[in-house]
Amino acid sequence: MSYSSPPSSPSGTFDIRVILEIPFRQFAPWLAAVLLVTLAGYPGVVCVTPVAWLIALRVGLVCAIQSRSVQSARRVQEAALAGGWFGFLQGVLFWVITPRLGEVQANEQTSALMLSVAMLVVGMLMGAGLSTFTAYQFERRRAA
Repeated sequence: MSYSSPPSSPSGTFDIRVILEIPFRQFAPWLAAVLLVTLAGYPGVVCVTPVAWLIALRVGLVCAIQSRSVQSARRVQEAALAGGWFGFLQGVLFWVITPRLGEVQANEQTSALMLSVAMLVVGMLMGAGLSTFTAYQFERRRAA
C-alpha cells in the first residue's frame, strides 16, 4: 500500500465508499467468526464484542489510506463516520445473538434490552473514537 496522497475528489464531499465499504469489509470476518462459533453451540462468543471494538483501529487506518478526499481533516471525519458505522454493525450483531444465550426471565427483560442498547451506543462511540484516533495519527505522520 502506498502512503502518498490519495487521488483527489471534491473537497466538499465525503468519500461515501470509504465510509460504508471499509467498515463492512473489516466487520465481515468478525461476523463470520461469531456466526460459526454460535452455530457450533457457543453463542457466548458475542460477549467478546468489546475486544472486537479494537478492529476499529484498522478501520481508521484503512479509511485514511484509501480515502479520495483532498483534505486531511475530511479523511479523519470519514474515519470517524466509518468507525461509528462499524460499531453499529457490531452492536446489531450483539443484539441479534444475545437471545441465543438463554431464556431471559420476565423480570430481566428490561435489563437485557438496556444492555443491548448500551452495546449499540457504546460500540458506535468506541468505533468512532478508535477509528478517529488512528486516522488522526496517520494523517499527522503523513503531513510530517
